[in-house]
Amino acid sequence: MQKEIRRPSFLQALMPIIFMTFALIIGKGVLNWPTEICLLLSAVFAGLVAVVCLGYNWEMLEKLIVDKIAAVMPPVLIVIFVGFMVAAWCYSGTLPMLVYYGIKLIDPKLIFMIAFVSTAILSYVSGASWGAAASIGVALMGVGVGLNVSPAIMAAAVVTGAYFGDKLSPLSDTTNLAAAVTKVPLYDHIKYMLWTTVPPTIISLIFYGIVGLNLDVSQGVSEESNALLTQLQSLYKFGFLPLLPMIAVLAGTFLRMPTVPVMLASSVVAIFVGGMYQGFDWIHGVRSTMSGFDVSMLGVDTSILLPSVTELLNRGGLSNQGGFLAFIFCAMGFAGIVTGTGMMDVAMSRLTKSIRTCISAVITTEIQCVMINLLTGSDGLNKIITTNLMMKKFLQLRIHPIVLARTLEDSGTMTGPLIPWSAAGLYMATTLGVATIDYLPYCILSFCCLLLAPLYAFLDFKIIKLTDEQAYAMAAERGIVLDKE
Repeated sequence: MQKEIRRPSFLQALMPIIFMTFALIIGKGVLNWPTEICLLLSAVFAGLVAVVCLGYNWEMLEKLIVDKIAAVMPPVLIVIFVGFMVAAWCYSGTLPMLVYYGIKLIDPKLIFMIAFVSTAILSYVSGASWGAAASIGVALMGVGVGLNVSPAIMAAAVVTGAYFGDKLSPLSDTTNLAAAVTKVPLYDHIKYMLWTTVPPTIISLIFYGIVGLNLDVSQGVSEESNALLTQLQSLYKFGFLPLLPMIAVLAGTFLRMPTVPVMLASSVVAIFVGGMYQGFDWIHGVRSTMSGFDVSMLGVDTSILLPSVTELLNRGGLSNQGGFLAFIFCAMGFAGIVTGTGMMDVAMSRLTKSIRTCISAVITTEIQCVMINLLTGSDGLNKIITTNLMMKKFLQLRIHPIVLARTLEDSGTMTGPLIPWSAAGLYMATTLGVATIDYLPYCILSFCCLLLAPLYAFLDFKIIKLTDEQAYAMAAERGIVLDKE
Protein backbone atom coordinates (compact mmCIF):
# COMPACT_ATOMS: atom_id res chain seq x y z
CA MET A 1 0.00 0.00 0.00
CA GLN A 2 1.35 3.45 -0.98
CA LYS A 3 2.28 5.75 1.87
CA GLU A 4 0.51 9.06 2.30
CA ILE A 5 2.58 11.94 0.92
CA ARG A 6 3.19 14.54 3.60
CA ARG A 7 4.17 18.19 3.40
CA PRO A 8 7.64 18.72 4.90
CA SER A 9 8.06 20.54 8.18
CA PHE A 10 10.46 23.47 8.30
CA LEU A 11 13.17 21.30 9.89
CA GLN A 12 12.72 18.57 7.28
CA ALA A 13 12.88 21.17 4.50
CA LEU A 14 16.03 22.66 5.97
CA MET A 15 17.93 19.37 6.38
CA PRO A 16 18.91 18.87 2.69
CA ILE A 17 19.90 22.53 2.39
CA ILE A 18 22.15 22.31 5.44
CA PHE A 19 23.60 19.01 4.20
CA MET A 20 24.44 20.50 0.79
CA THR A 21 26.05 23.52 2.41
CA PHE A 22 28.36 21.35 4.51
CA ALA A 23 28.97 18.95 1.60
CA LEU A 24 30.26 21.82 -0.53
CA ILE A 25 32.24 23.48 2.26
CA ILE A 26 33.90 20.29 3.53
CA GLY A 27 33.85 18.13 0.41
CA LYS A 28 34.88 20.76 -2.11
CA GLY A 29 36.62 23.30 0.09
CA VAL A 30 38.53 21.02 2.50
CA LEU A 31 38.77 17.59 0.86
CA ASN A 32 38.89 18.94 -2.71
CA TRP A 33 36.26 16.49 -3.97
CA PRO A 34 34.68 17.14 -7.36
CA THR A 35 31.62 19.36 -7.06
CA GLU A 36 29.58 16.68 -8.83
CA ILE A 37 30.20 14.27 -5.94
CA CYS A 38 29.09 16.87 -3.38
CA LEU A 39 25.89 17.55 -5.32
CA LEU A 40 25.23 13.84 -5.85
CA LEU A 41 25.59 13.13 -2.12
CA SER A 42 23.24 16.05 -1.43
CA ALA A 43 20.69 14.62 -3.86
CA VAL A 44 20.93 11.21 -2.17
CA PHE A 45 20.41 12.80 1.25
CA ALA A 46 17.43 14.84 0.00
CA GLY A 47 15.98 11.64 -1.47
CA LEU A 48 16.36 9.83 1.85
CA VAL A 49 14.53 12.63 3.66
CA ALA A 50 11.75 12.48 1.07
CA VAL A 51 11.42 8.68 1.38
CA VAL A 52 11.76 8.31 5.16
CA CYS A 53 9.98 11.46 6.32
CA LEU A 54 7.55 12.38 3.56
CA GLY A 55 6.37 9.05 2.15
CA TYR A 56 7.86 9.24 -1.35
CA ASN A 57 9.17 6.18 -3.22
CA TRP A 58 11.91 5.86 -5.83
CA GLU A 59 9.55 5.99 -8.82
CA MET A 60 8.12 9.31 -7.62
CA LEU A 61 11.56 10.79 -6.98
CA GLU A 62 12.78 9.56 -10.36
CA LYS A 63 9.92 11.42 -12.05
CA LEU A 64 10.75 14.63 -10.16
CA ILE A 65 14.40 14.37 -11.23
CA VAL A 66 13.57 13.57 -14.86
CA ASP A 67 11.09 16.46 -15.03
CA LYS A 68 13.71 18.86 -13.69
CA ILE A 69 16.36 17.62 -16.14
CA ALA A 70 13.84 17.96 -18.98
CA ALA A 71 13.13 21.54 -17.93
CA VAL A 72 16.80 22.53 -18.30
CA MET A 73 17.47 20.59 -21.51
CA PRO A 74 17.15 23.65 -23.83
CA PRO A 75 20.08 25.49 -22.19
CA VAL A 76 21.98 22.20 -21.86
CA LEU A 77 21.68 21.63 -25.61
CA ILE A 78 22.97 25.14 -26.21
CA VAL A 79 26.05 24.48 -24.07
CA ILE A 80 26.72 21.20 -25.87
CA PHE A 81 26.50 22.80 -29.30
CA VAL A 82 28.72 25.70 -28.27
CA GLY A 83 31.53 23.12 -28.14
CA PHE A 84 30.48 21.86 -31.57
CA MET A 85 30.54 25.39 -33.04
CA VAL A 86 33.77 26.58 -31.42
CA ALA A 87 35.68 23.60 -32.83
CA ALA A 88 34.31 24.37 -36.30
CA TRP A 89 35.29 28.02 -35.93
CA CYS A 90 38.88 27.01 -35.14
CA TYR A 91 38.91 24.76 -38.21
CA SER A 92 37.59 27.49 -40.52
CA GLY A 93 39.92 30.21 -39.25
CA THR A 94 37.04 32.29 -37.85
CA LEU A 95 38.25 32.39 -34.26
CA PRO A 96 41.96 32.79 -35.19
CA MET A 97 41.09 35.69 -37.52
CA LEU A 98 39.03 37.49 -34.88
CA VAL A 99 41.86 37.05 -32.41
CA TYR A 100 44.46 38.19 -34.96
CA TYR A 101 42.76 41.50 -35.72
CA GLY A 102 41.68 41.95 -32.13
CA ILE A 103 45.30 41.82 -30.96
CA LYS A 104 46.41 44.18 -33.74
CA LEU A 105 43.66 46.75 -33.23
CA ILE A 106 42.84 46.71 -29.49
CA ASP A 107 44.95 48.60 -26.98
CA PRO A 108 45.72 46.08 -24.19
CA LYS A 109 45.01 48.76 -21.59
CA LEU A 110 41.42 49.05 -22.86
CA ILE A 111 40.76 45.34 -23.39
CA PHE A 112 38.61 44.81 -20.28
CA MET A 113 36.45 47.87 -20.95
CA ILE A 114 36.02 46.87 -24.59
CA ALA A 115 35.06 43.34 -23.56
CA PHE A 116 32.41 44.68 -21.18
CA VAL A 117 30.95 47.27 -23.57
CA SER A 118 30.92 45.14 -26.73
CA THR A 119 29.19 42.16 -25.10
CA ALA A 120 26.75 44.52 -23.36
CA ILE A 121 25.76 46.13 -26.66
CA LEU A 122 25.31 42.83 -28.49
CA SER A 123 23.38 41.31 -25.60
CA TYR A 124 21.11 44.36 -25.30
CA VAL A 125 20.33 44.52 -29.01
CA SER A 126 19.71 40.79 -29.31
CA GLY A 127 18.35 40.04 -25.84
CA ALA A 128 20.61 36.98 -25.70
CA SER A 129 23.38 36.98 -23.10
CA TRP A 130 24.42 33.44 -24.00
CA GLY A 131 24.58 34.24 -27.70
CA ALA A 132 26.77 37.28 -27.00
CA ALA A 133 29.14 35.19 -24.87
CA ALA A 134 29.31 32.37 -27.43
CA SER A 135 30.16 34.70 -30.33
CA ILE A 136 31.97 37.91 -29.46
CA GLY A 137 32.80 36.65 -25.96
CA VAL A 138 34.76 33.64 -27.23
CA ALA A 139 36.66 35.84 -29.68
CA LEU A 140 37.52 38.34 -26.95
CA MET A 141 38.81 35.56 -24.71
CA GLY A 142 41.13 34.57 -27.54
CA VAL A 143 42.32 38.16 -27.87
CA GLY A 144 42.99 38.13 -24.14
CA VAL A 145 45.18 35.05 -24.53
CA GLY A 146 47.15 36.81 -27.26
CA LEU A 147 47.60 39.95 -25.18
CA ASN A 148 48.57 37.87 -22.13
CA VAL A 149 45.99 39.46 -19.82
CA SER A 150 44.14 37.81 -16.95
CA PRO A 151 41.59 35.32 -18.32
CA ALA A 152 39.56 35.59 -15.09
CA ILE A 153 39.09 39.36 -15.43
CA MET A 154 38.40 38.98 -19.17
CA ALA A 155 35.73 36.39 -18.46
CA ALA A 156 34.18 38.59 -15.76
CA ALA A 157 34.00 41.54 -18.16
CA VAL A 158 32.36 39.36 -20.82
CA VAL A 159 29.90 37.76 -18.38
CA THR A 160 28.80 40.99 -16.70
CA GLY A 161 28.60 42.80 -20.02
CA ALA A 162 26.40 40.04 -21.39
CA TYR A 163 24.15 40.12 -18.34
CA PHE A 164 23.90 43.92 -18.43
CA GLY A 165 22.26 43.59 -21.84
CA ASP A 166 20.23 40.58 -20.74
CA LYS A 167 18.86 42.50 -17.76
CA LEU A 168 17.80 45.63 -19.67
CA SER A 169 16.86 44.33 -23.11
CA PRO A 170 13.13 44.27 -23.96
CA LEU A 171 13.90 41.12 -25.98
CA SER A 172 15.41 39.24 -23.02
CA ASP A 173 13.51 36.27 -21.60
CA THR A 174 14.52 37.12 -18.02
CA THR A 175 13.34 40.72 -18.36
CA ASN A 176 10.02 39.64 -19.81
CA LEU A 177 9.60 36.94 -17.16
CA ALA A 178 10.20 39.34 -14.26
CA ALA A 179 7.68 41.80 -15.71
CA ALA A 180 5.16 39.04 -16.43
CA VAL A 181 5.19 37.30 -13.04
CA THR A 182 4.87 40.61 -11.17
CA LYS A 183 2.32 41.96 -13.69
CA VAL A 184 4.06 45.27 -14.33
CA PRO A 185 4.44 46.94 -17.77
CA LEU A 186 7.64 45.77 -19.48
CA TYR A 187 9.06 49.18 -20.38
CA ASP A 188 8.21 50.65 -16.96
CA HIS A 189 10.14 47.72 -15.47
CA ILE A 190 13.15 48.40 -17.73
CA LYS A 191 13.17 52.15 -16.95
CA TYR A 192 12.96 51.47 -13.23
CA MET A 193 15.89 49.04 -13.40
CA LEU A 194 18.14 51.79 -14.77
CA TRP A 195 18.41 53.24 -11.26
CA THR A 196 20.11 50.11 -9.92
CA THR A 197 21.97 49.23 -13.13
CA VAL A 198 23.55 52.43 -14.48
CA PRO A 199 25.58 53.34 -11.33
CA PRO A 200 27.01 49.78 -11.04
CA THR A 201 27.83 49.90 -14.76
CA ILE A 202 29.81 53.10 -14.29
CA ILE A 203 31.61 51.57 -11.30
CA SER A 204 32.39 48.46 -13.37
CA LEU A 205 33.82 50.51 -16.24
CA ILE A 206 35.98 52.48 -13.81
CA PHE A 207 37.24 49.24 -12.24
CA TYR A 208 38.05 47.60 -15.60
CA GLY A 209 39.64 50.84 -16.79
CA ILE A 210 41.89 51.11 -13.73
CA VAL A 211 42.90 47.44 -13.96
CA GLY A 212 43.64 47.84 -17.67
CA LEU A 213 45.67 51.02 -17.24
CA ASN A 214 47.80 49.26 -14.64
CA LEU A 215 48.64 46.35 -16.93
CA ASP A 216 52.36 45.84 -17.48
CA VAL A 217 52.42 46.00 -21.28
CA SER A 218 56.11 45.26 -21.55
CA GLN A 219 58.25 44.70 -24.62
CA GLY A 220 58.42 41.01 -23.84
CA VAL A 221 54.67 40.67 -23.98
CA SER A 222 54.60 42.60 -27.29
CA GLU A 223 57.17 40.24 -28.81
CA GLU A 224 55.16 37.21 -27.69
CA SER A 225 52.02 38.71 -29.20
CA ASN A 226 53.81 39.39 -32.47
CA ALA A 227 55.05 35.80 -32.55
CA LEU A 228 51.50 34.58 -31.95
CA LEU A 229 50.21 36.75 -34.82
CA THR A 230 52.91 35.46 -37.13
CA GLN A 231 52.09 31.82 -36.40
CA LEU A 232 48.34 32.38 -36.80
CA GLN A 233 48.94 34.03 -40.16
CA SER A 234 51.11 31.10 -41.25
CA LEU A 235 48.39 28.58 -40.34
CA TYR A 236 45.36 30.29 -41.89
CA LYS A 237 44.28 32.50 -44.77
CA PHE A 238 42.40 35.56 -43.56
CA GLY A 239 39.71 37.37 -45.52
CA PHE A 240 35.95 37.86 -45.67
CA LEU A 241 34.96 34.19 -45.91
CA PRO A 242 36.19 33.16 -42.43
CA LEU A 243 33.80 35.79 -41.04
CA LEU A 244 30.75 34.03 -42.50
CA PRO A 245 30.26 31.60 -39.56
CA MET A 246 30.19 34.50 -37.09
CA ILE A 247 27.89 36.53 -39.35
CA ALA A 248 25.52 33.54 -39.37
CA VAL A 249 25.40 33.56 -35.55
CA LEU A 250 24.92 37.32 -35.33
CA ALA A 251 22.16 37.27 -37.94
CA GLY A 252 20.38 34.42 -36.18
CA THR A 253 20.72 36.19 -32.84
CA PHE A 254 19.29 39.48 -34.13
CA LEU A 255 16.42 37.66 -35.85
CA ARG A 256 15.63 35.81 -32.59
CA MET A 257 15.96 32.43 -34.29
CA PRO A 258 16.33 29.25 -32.16
CA THR A 259 19.87 29.08 -30.82
CA VAL A 260 20.76 25.43 -31.51
CA PRO A 261 19.81 25.49 -35.24
CA VAL A 262 21.73 28.76 -35.61
CA MET A 263 24.84 27.18 -34.08
CA LEU A 264 24.50 24.12 -36.30
CA ALA A 265 24.14 26.33 -39.38
CA SER A 266 27.20 28.35 -38.36
CA SER A 267 29.17 25.13 -37.85
CA VAL A 268 28.22 23.81 -41.29
CA VAL A 269 29.28 27.10 -42.88
CA ALA A 270 32.55 26.93 -40.93
CA ILE A 271 33.32 23.42 -42.16
CA PHE A 272 32.72 24.52 -45.76
CA VAL A 273 34.99 27.54 -45.28
CA GLY A 274 37.73 25.36 -43.76
CA GLY A 275 37.51 22.79 -46.53
CA MET A 276 37.07 25.05 -49.55
CA TYR A 277 38.80 28.32 -48.60
CA GLN A 278 41.50 27.14 -46.18
CA GLY A 279 42.09 23.91 -48.11
CA PHE A 280 42.08 21.71 -45.01
CA ASP A 281 41.07 18.04 -44.98
CA TRP A 282 37.25 17.89 -44.75
CA ILE A 283 37.28 14.85 -42.51
CA HIS A 284 39.26 16.79 -39.89
CA GLY A 285 36.59 19.47 -39.89
CA VAL A 286 33.90 16.91 -39.14
CA ARG A 287 36.01 15.10 -36.55
CA SER A 288 36.89 18.35 -34.77
CA THR A 289 33.22 19.02 -34.01
CA MET A 290 33.06 15.69 -32.20
CA SER A 291 36.44 15.26 -30.50
CA GLY A 292 37.52 18.91 -30.38
CA PHE A 293 39.83 20.85 -32.68
CA ASP A 294 43.55 20.12 -32.54
CA VAL A 295 46.21 22.10 -34.41
CA SER A 296 47.75 18.83 -35.60
CA MET A 297 44.69 18.47 -37.86
CA LEU A 298 46.19 21.22 -40.03
CA GLY A 299 49.16 19.01 -40.88
CA VAL A 300 51.78 21.12 -39.11
CA ASP A 301 54.55 20.24 -36.70
CA THR A 302 53.00 21.26 -33.39
CA SER A 303 56.37 21.19 -31.60
CA ILE A 304 57.36 24.47 -33.27
CA LEU A 305 54.19 26.29 -32.21
CA LEU A 306 53.95 28.61 -29.24
CA PRO A 307 52.06 27.23 -26.22
CA SER A 308 49.70 30.21 -26.53
CA VAL A 309 48.76 29.09 -30.06
CA THR A 310 47.81 25.57 -29.01
CA GLU A 311 46.05 26.95 -25.92
CA LEU A 312 44.01 29.24 -28.17
CA LEU A 313 43.12 26.71 -30.86
CA ASN A 314 42.86 23.31 -29.14
CA ARG A 315 39.28 23.51 -27.91
CA GLY A 316 35.63 22.63 -28.50
CA GLY A 317 33.99 19.37 -29.53
CA LEU A 318 30.89 17.50 -28.41
CA SER A 319 32.78 14.78 -26.57
CA ASN A 320 34.43 17.34 -24.29
CA GLN A 321 31.07 18.28 -22.78
CA GLY A 322 30.73 15.05 -20.75
CA GLY A 323 31.80 16.72 -17.51
CA PHE A 324 29.19 19.40 -18.02
CA LEU A 325 26.44 16.80 -18.46
CA ALA A 326 27.50 14.99 -15.28
CA PHE A 327 27.37 18.32 -13.46
CA ILE A 328 23.84 19.01 -14.73
CA PHE A 329 22.50 15.57 -13.81
CA CYS A 330 23.85 15.80 -10.24
CA ALA A 331 22.66 19.38 -9.71
CA MET A 332 19.21 18.76 -11.18
CA GLY A 333 18.85 15.58 -9.14
CA PHE A 334 19.05 17.65 -5.98
CA ALA A 335 16.96 20.51 -7.41
CA GLY A 336 14.22 18.17 -8.64
CA ILE A 337 13.79 16.60 -5.21
CA VAL A 338 13.84 19.78 -3.09
CA THR A 339 11.43 21.64 -5.39
CA GLY A 340 9.13 18.75 -6.29
CA THR A 341 8.60 17.62 -2.69
CA GLY A 342 7.83 21.15 -1.48
CA MET A 343 10.99 21.48 0.63
CA MET A 344 12.00 24.64 -1.22
CA ASP A 345 8.65 26.37 -0.69
CA VAL A 346 8.57 25.53 3.02
CA ALA A 347 12.17 26.65 3.61
CA MET A 348 11.73 29.94 1.74
CA SER A 349 8.28 30.80 3.13
CA ARG A 350 9.65 30.96 6.70
CA LEU A 351 11.76 33.96 5.66
CA THR A 352 8.68 36.08 4.92
CA LYS A 353 7.12 35.91 8.39
CA SER A 354 9.22 38.60 10.06
CA ILE A 355 8.99 41.20 7.27
CA ARG A 356 7.82 44.57 8.59
CA THR A 357 9.68 47.21 6.54
CA CYS A 358 10.65 47.97 2.97
CA ILE A 359 14.32 47.17 3.51
CA SER A 360 13.50 43.80 5.12
CA ALA A 361 11.22 43.00 2.16
CA VAL A 362 13.95 43.83 -0.36
CA ILE A 363 16.67 41.94 1.54
CA THR A 364 14.41 38.90 1.99
CA THR A 365 13.63 38.94 -1.74
CA GLU A 366 17.34 38.98 -2.53
CA ILE A 367 18.07 36.17 -0.08
CA GLN A 368 15.32 34.03 -1.58
CA CYS A 369 16.49 34.63 -5.16
CA VAL A 370 20.11 33.81 -4.32
CA MET A 371 19.14 30.75 -2.27
CA ILE A 372 16.90 29.41 -5.04
CA ASN A 373 19.71 30.00 -7.53
CA LEU A 374 22.08 28.11 -5.24
CA LEU A 375 19.70 25.22 -4.65
CA THR A 376 18.14 24.80 -8.09
CA GLY A 377 20.48 26.58 -10.51
CA SER A 378 17.41 28.00 -12.26
CA ASP A 379 17.16 31.69 -13.02
CA GLY A 380 13.52 31.44 -14.10
CA LEU A 381 12.44 29.41 -11.08
CA ASN A 382 13.76 31.96 -8.58
CA LYS A 383 11.56 34.68 -10.08
CA ILE A 384 8.43 32.54 -10.05
CA ILE A 385 8.85 31.14 -6.51
CA THR A 386 9.96 34.44 -5.00
CA THR A 387 7.09 36.37 -6.57
CA ASN A 388 4.59 33.84 -5.22
CA LEU A 389 6.07 34.23 -1.74
CA MET A 390 6.70 37.99 -1.70
CA MET A 391 3.99 39.74 -3.73
CA LYS A 392 1.47 39.83 -0.89
CA LYS A 393 4.10 41.19 1.52
CA PHE A 394 5.02 44.02 -0.85
CA LEU A 395 1.36 45.00 -1.29
CA GLN A 396 0.73 44.79 2.46
CA LEU A 397 3.62 47.22 2.96
CA ARG A 398 2.12 49.42 0.20
CA ILE A 399 5.18 48.97 -2.02
CA HIS A 400 4.62 48.93 -5.77
CA PRO A 401 5.24 45.53 -7.45
CA ILE A 402 7.71 47.25 -9.78
CA VAL A 403 10.13 47.36 -6.82
CA LEU A 404 9.76 43.59 -6.46
CA ALA A 405 10.35 43.12 -10.21
CA ARG A 406 13.51 45.21 -10.05
CA THR A 407 14.80 43.32 -7.03
CA LEU A 408 14.19 39.98 -8.76
CA GLU A 409 16.54 41.09 -11.52
CA ASP A 410 19.12 42.74 -9.26
CA SER A 411 19.51 39.49 -7.32
CA GLY A 412 18.11 36.60 -9.35
CA THR A 413 19.36 37.54 -12.82
CA MET A 414 22.70 39.01 -11.80
CA THR A 415 23.80 36.18 -9.49
CA GLY A 416 22.91 33.34 -11.87
CA PRO A 417 26.29 33.26 -13.69
CA LEU A 418 28.16 33.46 -10.36
CA ILE A 419 27.01 30.02 -9.18
CA PRO A 420 29.20 27.18 -10.51
CA TRP A 421 26.42 24.58 -10.77
CA SER A 422 23.71 26.87 -12.16
CA ALA A 423 22.84 26.65 -15.86
CA ALA A 424 24.22 30.17 -16.40
CA GLY A 425 27.42 29.57 -14.43
CA LEU A 426 28.12 26.27 -16.16
CA TYR A 427 27.42 27.78 -19.56
CA MET A 428 29.74 30.75 -19.08
CA ALA A 429 32.53 28.63 -17.59
CA THR A 430 32.30 26.07 -20.40
CA THR A 431 32.00 28.64 -23.19
CA LEU A 432 34.74 30.99 -22.01
CA GLY A 433 37.08 28.33 -20.62
CA VAL A 434 37.39 29.94 -17.17
CA ALA A 435 36.03 28.39 -13.97
CA THR A 436 33.12 30.28 -12.40
CA ILE A 437 34.92 30.57 -9.08
CA ASP A 438 37.87 32.26 -10.86
CA TYR A 439 35.93 35.02 -12.61
CA LEU A 440 33.43 35.53 -9.77
CA PRO A 441 35.51 38.07 -7.71
CA TYR A 442 35.72 40.44 -10.69
CA CYS A 443 31.98 40.54 -11.51
CA ILE A 444 31.63 44.04 -10.09
CA LEU A 445 28.30 44.74 -11.79
CA SER A 446 26.61 41.78 -10.12
CA PHE A 447 27.80 42.65 -6.63
CA CYS A 448 26.94 46.33 -6.97
CA CYS A 449 23.40 45.57 -8.18
CA LEU A 450 22.97 43.23 -5.23
CA LEU A 451 24.08 45.91 -2.76
CA LEU A 452 22.36 48.90 -4.32
CA ALA A 453 18.80 47.54 -4.08
CA PRO A 454 18.73 47.35 -0.23
CA LEU A 455 20.61 50.66 -0.02
CA TYR A 456 17.85 52.37 -2.00
CA ALA A 457 15.27 50.74 0.28
CA PHE A 458 17.13 51.97 3.36
CA LEU A 459 17.30 55.52 1.95
CA ASP A 460 13.72 55.29 0.65
CA PHE A 461 15.10 56.32 -2.75
CA LYS A 462 13.19 55.34 -5.89
CA ILE A 463 10.78 53.21 -3.88
CA ILE A 464 7.26 53.73 -5.26
CA LYS A 465 4.62 53.71 -2.54
CA LEU A 466 0.95 52.81 -2.94
CA THR A 467 -2.20 54.21 -1.43
CA ASP A 468 -4.60 51.78 0.25
CA GLU A 469 -6.88 51.92 -2.78
CA GLN A 470 -4.03 51.19 -5.20
CA ALA A 471 -2.77 48.30 -3.05
CA TYR A 472 -6.21 46.65 -2.86
CA ALA A 473 -6.77 47.14 -6.60
CA MET A 474 -3.40 45.60 -7.50
CA ALA A 475 -4.01 42.74 -5.08
CA ALA A 476 -7.37 42.03 -6.72
CA GLU A 477 -5.73 42.03 -10.17
CA ARG A 478 -3.29 39.40 -8.94
CA GLY A 479 -5.82 37.25 -7.10
CA ILE A 480 -4.45 38.20 -3.67
CA VAL A 481 -6.61 38.94 -0.64
CA LEU A 482 -5.11 41.58 1.66
CA ASP A 483 -6.02 41.71 5.31
CA LYS A 484 -8.15 44.72 6.21
CA GLU A 485 -6.40 47.12 8.52
